[in-house]
Amino acid sequence: MHPTNQISSKLETPSASLPGRMVAWLIRPIESEQARRRVISAFLLLLIAFMAIQCIPPKFFLVSAIGGESLVSRLSSKVTPYAVAIGLFQAWSMFAPNPKRENTYVDAEITYRDGRKHLWVFPQMHELGYFERYAKERYRKFSNERLVVKENAALWPDAARYIARLNADASNPPQIVKLSNYRCVIPTPPEPGESPIPERWERDVFFTYNVKPDDLK
Repeated sequence: MHPTNQISSKLETPSASLPGRMVAWLIRPIESEQARRRVISAFLLLLIAFMAIQCIPPKFFLVSAIGGESLVSRLSSKVTPYAVAIGLFQAWSMFAPNPKRENTYVDAEITYRDGRKHLWVFPQMHELGYFERYAKERYRKFSNERLVVKENAALWPDAARYIARLNADASNPPQIVKLSNYRCVIPTPPEPGESPIPERWERDVFFTYNVKPDDLK
């Protein structure tokens, strides 16, 4: 099989990303190998342009130097909806203009049939090694930025069932899963000679699920 045909077959699999499936759809009717390569290259350049346009802050010093703030803002407003739709959206909100001032994490309190309770916590980066962080950061991001959002409440039962299955015990099955969000406003650094302000954590139980026997299969 020719290399581009191999690429096309891989991109058509269900596990392929949306941009990948779009490329496969574009090149499928094209017979010429050279033409296929050109289409793939053009599509990649288009994706890179999408990412660059909606990632570059309008007040970036190089943009300001050429007076392009308004142009970048207009282009970004046009491109961002498409970038969101195909999963290429990037944001600077973590870094600027107002970085987050909260530490947060999500855990699940699991109650078993005999009354025993167990806390299961979504991965926390400070507790993991560098290689584990690379693999598990997506789960922390999912829990802290997606799962706790009320608009995503449809995800809560599935998350609770998944956690129940992870912690299943045939002789003592889980009965209840409570999802909780913990948050702590990062204290302002103390002045020289002053004691640091202690952290004050708040807990919000945002979902309680009664586990059914079929959930554990």
